[in-house]
Amino acid sequence: MWKPVRLFAFKKKFDFLGQRRAALVISTLINIVSIVGVLTFGLNFGIDFKGGIAIQAKAKDGKAELDQLRNTVGALGVGEVSLQEFGDPSTVLIRVQRQEGDNQCVAGAQRVMLKRAGQGWQVKPGPAGTGDVEFTSPTALDAANWRDAVSRAGLTLQERQLPRGSTNTAKIDMSVEQRAEWCQQVAIKLVEDAIGSNYELRGTESVGPKIGDELMRSGIYAVLATMVAIAIYVWVRFEWQFAVGALIAMLHDVISTVGIFVLFQLDFSLTALAAVLTIAGYSINDTVVIFDRVRENMRRYKKMPLVDLLNHSINETLSRTLMTSATVFVAVLALVLFGGPVLHSFSVAMLWGVIVGTYSSVWVACAGLVWLGLRADQLRPAEDKADKGDKTEQAGA
Repeated sequence: MWKPVRLFAFKKKFDFLGQRRAALVISTLINIVSIVGVLTFGLNFGIDFKGGIAIQAKAKDGKAELDQLRNTVGALGVGEVSLQEFGDPSTVLIRVQRQEGDNQCVAGAQRVMLKRAGQGWQVKPGPAGTGDVEFTSPTALDAANWRDAVSRAGLTLQERQLPRGSTNTAKIDMSVEQRAEWCQQVAIKLVEDAIGSNYELRGTESVGPKIGDELMRSGIYAVLATMVAIAIYVWVRFEWQFAVGALIAMLHDVISTVGIFVLFQLDFSLTALAAVLTIAGYSINDTVVIFDRVRENMRRYKKMPLVDLLNHSINETLSRTLMTSATVFVAVLALVLFGGPVLHSFSVAMLWGVIVGTYSSVWVACAGLVWLGLRADQLRPAEDKADKGDKTEQAGA
């Protein structure tokens, strides 16, 4: 008969908390460096937060040539451009920075009109300080023909902006903000014209700065609400010292993970924010398992010194901790190696989260119980009775 194989079976008992002061110094340095890095260099915000354009395109034949596409799109004058495979080698995600509505955009609009509406078109910016744009056609056009020409170019103008009567010049009144939004259309059409012969556009997405700011605020609120809710649960489930220790460990993990994004200049998007929330949940899961054993042993060994009791509890759960961490680590490592650029930021953050979450459960959360002076006589009497009732029921069964 097959016997189970124990991959992590330790006969030696490790003095984890004997190194708690060194761990405190290391953790403090990591968090200080992370905070200073964020304040000094900032996060590399993705399109979700800073606004911009994302264009998904699929090669009509064969694999997407990223280097060739990067050179083609980069020469359009639309600012910072990044490309990455999206799902399969024939599909590419093109990210273009948010357009500012400057004269470069107006020049791009003229190229769009020349290619799509015919030769002879001119597009010029209006007076400085305004968002006005002046269109000049090679022939006199009425409002209907103006609408047709602009729509063929794939651009959108309001009905009130079209000229009255027949004329070859139309002055389009726009505010600076309106022209900036209009320039997002121009950038999309420029990219489409540049790659359209070899690629099929599957979809476009434009995120404005206001939406990005709202998403950022919502993300921060989500992280804070998650941490507070977890701390309240631990407080109700255990004692306040456990809640504070768990909260400190989660803060440690979240701050250090943000530091990883700064260190490697990873794209910080909504996917990255999901990774931060996942890391907080993973960290508390491991912490609660150890805390549960600590509380059980505090009732069993009421005269044992706290540091010895914590070491004993950590050693008892060590096999479970390492097995869980190793399993998740292998899965996330596969994402890092084979997940592609789209999942790169998420998978790198998660890989760090597995490591730092395991570390913080021992050397931050449990060490925090020592600093907070947890004592066996602080356990709730009601919980003792509940535990005795559970044991009585188990004995009766």
